[in-house]
Amino acid sequence: MCTNRVETLCPIRIRIKYGFLTDASSNKHDERQVLRSLHKKPFPNWGGICDTGTRQSPIDLSVSKSLKGVYDELKLDNFNDKQTGVTIVNNGHSIQLANFNNEMEVEGGPLLDDYVVEQIHLHWWSEHTINSVRYPLEAHIVGRNKRYANVTMASNFKDGLTVIAVLYHVSNERNKAIDQIIDYLEEVKDFDKLNQPVRMKNPFVVRELFPKLNGYMTYAGSLTTPSCAEAVTWIVLSETFPVTLKQIDSFKEVQCEEKRTLKNNYRDLQKVNNRPVIVVLPEEKSAAGGANPLQLSVGSLLLVLLVSKFL
Repeated sequence: MCTNRVETLCPIRIRIKYGFLTDASSNKHDERQVLRSLHKKPFPNWGGICDTGTRQSPIDLSVSKSLKGVYDELKLDNFNDKQTGVTIVNNGHSIQLANFNNEMEVEGGPLLDDYVVEQIHLHWWSEHTINSVRYPLEAHIVGRNKRYANVTMASNFKDGLTVIAVLYHVSNERNKAIDQIIDYLEEVKDFDKLNQPVRMKNPFVVRELFPKLNGYMTYAGSLTTPSCAEAVTWIVLSETFPVTLKQIDSFKEVQCEEKRTLKNNYRDLQKVNNRPVIVVLPEEKSAAGGANPLQLSVGSLLLVLLVSKFL
């Protein structure tokens, strides 16, 4: 299933801007070339709940319209472990990592149960937007509620799955964890390698994929590819992580059909339908009574908006 959302570059004129918070030394001309508005083909109708559901994902996350929530600490168990034997595969609509030898769990926060990480996959151009800003890359860490035997079964229940979403901003600083994935793209990117997993030779630390947990936004949603099951508690981290333009371009060489590359793989934004979006702020303040870390994080989101207006 090739779901390219972008076909050609054209002048800037669409409403959604592409949210890049860049280093001061980055090349403005290159950024402007990449940040141009993009002509999109109509998104395919997948049928069923994908078209008729009321809790579909992704959505635009509005900081000003979100409700402030307080939960127990969100805990990520074994995310710092060196995972060996991890497999990477081109499944035709993403690059996916799976088969982690040390079980990773997500618990606390908005979750009432423990969730085990099943797989991680990437979307080049983010699926979620924040204040209508679209970022160049989004990673999804997919967890299954341990009550249910497998993802298929879990997809039938509202509490079946959780996805931690990590958004990335453009920087001159290469992302080392993303580089580890890119190192194997040559072995899996071509159409004749579709659905043929390759085992990564070096250990992979999932925690290196994302920044500190300085707050997040959470809501009830769905998978963003068929079956579009409305079984996901989304946890979208407020802080973004750096990635370079060259790293992003590497993913655009992935083939989804013979001689056709997957230039991007994000689903269109879905209707919020009055769903509450909860923003969770860290409670701790510095000893000197400094600002709340997430208040700075939200400030950085506003800075992204400001920067994007000049690109």
